[in-house]
Amino acid sequence: MRYTSLLLLGILWQLNAFAQPIRAEIPSADYIHLDRSSLSFPGEMKYANTFYKKMEDLLFWGEGNVNVVHFGGSHIQADIYSNRMRQLLGSYAPNQQGARGLVFPFRIAKTNGPYDYKVDYQGNWDKVRNVDRTLDTKLGASGISVFTADTSATVQIAFDRTKNLPHTFRRIKVLHEVDSLSFQLQWLGRDTNAVIHHDSAAGFSIIELFTTTDTLEFGFIKTDSLQERFILYGLYLENDESGITYNSIGVNGASTGSYLKCELFEEQMHVLQPDIVFFGIGINDAHGGNFTKASFIQNYDSIIAQIKRVNPNTFFVFLTNNDSYGYNKRLNTNGVIVQEAMYDLAKKYDGAVWDLFAVMGGLKSANIWMARGLLKKDRIHFTFDGYYLVGDLLFNALMEGYENYLMREN
Repeated sequence: MRYTSLLLLGILWQLNAFAQPIRAEIPSADYIHLDRSSLSFPGEMKYANTFYKKMEDLLFWGEGNVNVVHFGGSHIQADIYSNRMRQLLGSYAPNQQGARGLVFPFRIAKTNGPYDYKVDYQGNWDKVRNVDRTLDTKLGASGISVFTADTSATVQIAFDRTKNLPHTFRRIKVLHEVDSLSFQLQWLGRDTNAVIHHDSAAGFSIIELFTTTDTLEFGFIKTDSLQERFILYGLYLENDESGITYNSIGVNGASTGSYLKCELFEEQMHVLQPDIVFFGIGINDAHGGNFTKASFIQNYDSIIAQIKRVNPNTFFVFLTNNDSYGYNKRLNTNGVIVQEAMYDLAKKYDGAVWDLFAVMGGLKSANIWMARGLLKKDRIHFTFDGYYLVGDLLFNALMEGYENYLMREN
């Protein structure tokens, strides 16, 4: 069996001309508890097997697409450790150039965002986030919206060609409010043959490009006296290639309850079509004064129900909180309760747990990770090196599960 597995992995390596090792290199350190870093399966593995079968079809035969969605709060909005996962998965399948998927022009909302693309804009804009007490507009899956009543407003996004994997696209799904009050989209990019289709039933417009590109620019025109604004929920970038699309969704300060405010969440999950969801929402729940395990699980039940209606076979991986301290500098023992809840949820939905809390060393381990330069002084957020390490560890856990699948099935 061992020989067969190694042979299969060798064939896989040759078929895809790997430029990177199968596993990310992890430093040998006593504060990283590698014995706790594998995926745990409290229930059945049927959804994991469905996901890994899609991985096998893509990596062996170049067939299909694998769609990943990674939810969180500030850990994910900056897209450091989720982008590390995107890099590693892309290096694992270098011959399959998956699409970039969901992006958001965070700079328009005057907040931080991913560093692999640059956002520019013109005009007067306002914003709404799912952490706001009152919502002036609807929210979609990204948890944040920007809106304008300025017809001179524009949006520009350009990917940095010096960083990470190339991200080219042929099709842009502009997720926005499609109604009689909405301005019409106007393509301002270099591709003069671009065609715009409006799909009010689906809740987005599609910009079809004649050639692939890594930049976009659009504005708005008023074609009717009723039109008075444009509300943007996000952009979904597609190409015509098989590959892995890694969608990261995070809003600073967001909890599970924040995502339940997103009225268009389920509708826009139909665009993302997730095969696997990493659920990393919990650090902000656990820092709330009214946190209970029961309400935390109930919120997750509501989020999962929406995703299940889109894809009943979604594989859910629940990520426990990192050990942390509150802003009052007191140890946050709710991390243990979140850990318990994640195992309960994984059992209930036949998912998996990646136990970051245990990998760090449990309660008070935040002090050790901070001393090693991996957590910031707030003992909540990781440093850049810390996020990279977390991404490497999660990638290794996911691919260890894939290799185990190959051994079982072949």
